[in-house]
Amino acid sequence: MKKVFLFISIIFLFSELFASDEFLSTCIDTAIQRNKKLIAKEEEIVLARRQTWVTTRSFLPNVYLQRKYSRGKTLNEEYQAEDLGLKLYQPLYDGGRLSASHRYYSLALEVAKLEHTKLKEEIIYKIKLAYYEYLSSIVEVSEIEEMFKEIDVYHKKVENEFIAKAISELELEEGKIFKQKVENMYQKAKKSKILAEEKLIKLIGIKSLDDIIFPLPSGILKTVPKEIDFDLVILKKLLITNNIDLKKLDLNKNMAKARDKMAGGKIYPKFYLEGFYGKSGEAFVKEPLKLSTVWSSMLRFSWLFGGSSVESSYQKDKAIPREITDVSVRTENTVLDTRLGLFDDMKYFVEKKETDVIKLSADAEYTEAKIVLLLESEKFYNEYYYSLLDARVNKGDLNLKKWRLNVLKKRNTLYEVSTIEVMDGIFKVSEAVIAYTRAVLQNYTAVTELEKLLLISLR
Repeated sequence: MKKVFLFISIIFLFSELFASDEFLSTCIDTAIQRNKKLIAKEEEIVLARRQTWVTTRSFLPNVYLQRKYSRGKTLNEEYQAEDLGLKLYQPLYDGGRLSASHRYYSLALEVAKLEHTKLKEEIIYKIKLAYYEYLSSIVEVSEIEEMFKEIDVYHKKVENEFIAKAISELELEEGKIFKQKVENMYQKAKKSKILAEEKLIKLIGIKSLDDIIFPLPSGILKTVPKEIDFDLVILKKLLITNNIDLKKLDLNKNMAKARDKMAGGKIYPKFYLEGFYGKSGEAFVKEPLKLSTVWSSMLRFSWLFGGSSVESSYQKDKAIPREITDVSVRTENTVLDTRLGLFDDMKYFVEKKETDVIKLSADAEYTEAKIVLLLESEKFYNEYYYSLLDARVNKGDLNLKKWRLNVLKKRNTLYEVSTIEVMDGIFKVSEAVIAYTRAVLQNYTAVTELEKLLLISLR
């Protein structure tokens, strides 16, 4: 019941993914539709499904329509013979190899589906990172552009004050440096915005963001991010349940077990049934060829032990007597055939050892990956948590510096503080803007990393 509830919760969370951001949702949908690698992965699923069908078919009897005609000579006459009928072959028990083979290819189909899902999630992950980077650059450019315009105004005021001999040359140089610092911030922010936009466009596979019919949302990164719904303990449990890499490695473990059963099935006794029903007859060429109804059945047994094989078969042939006019023709025949091969299948030991190694490797890879992924989840959770704290503090610091700047501007009009102090305030606001946007971007990046690991939406 708990597993069902967890599954429903995951589906619900996943269905809510990107519901509040149509721009991002459209970007992701477009990128997925245009990704050629996904098409290849879909074809791999089709191939794996067909392989499963083939192994399923092997449980059913093999039926053949058979016609055999022969012609030969004796010392004095030519003769001819013909067999026409239905032949059937059915494995009764093959040491569990058929069921293990079916299990193996069924798991391979699940692996192919996971590979498709993993690639799809990788696309979503890259788009989201580029998207948040682009939004962060927009906020930086918007805020710092405003600061640059203001500091440019106050820089001109400083130049006028210097011309009027109201300030020293030192203060003039100090004003130039403040302006240059903010201008450098502004130019870097603009360049970052251009690169972030280009990156997002390339990942989506479009010519321009204008191709997205929905407007770019505003204000997402201007507010402090919300807390996610789960703590670290629950996230680790979700990781073990949902992580694609762990699921794939777990399937690899089961595939290794199935492969081991396929190899180990050789040492168990195997039984096969063969049968024929139809018409058969032979006669000299000068005589008319008359076919009589015949049937035959054969039970075949094989076994491998110590690298040697033994095979034995019991065959019963029978014809309907009333259809036979030649009394010399046999109406019933029994054949017992036994064959022993000495060390004719030593390859078994190599195959068995190989599957043992594969099983050990699969178990080791799963254990190692689990440890690494749990550490990664804790790392990204810590990045999320402390970047959230930084975003809150930096947002407060930004508001405080803007408040202080407004006070400095008013006091500057009353000549209570110097223009240089106002420019210093503008520079500090610009620094606070960058600190805040970087903290918010880091927070969204960390959450995106966690969502990639857990395969669910956390906000």
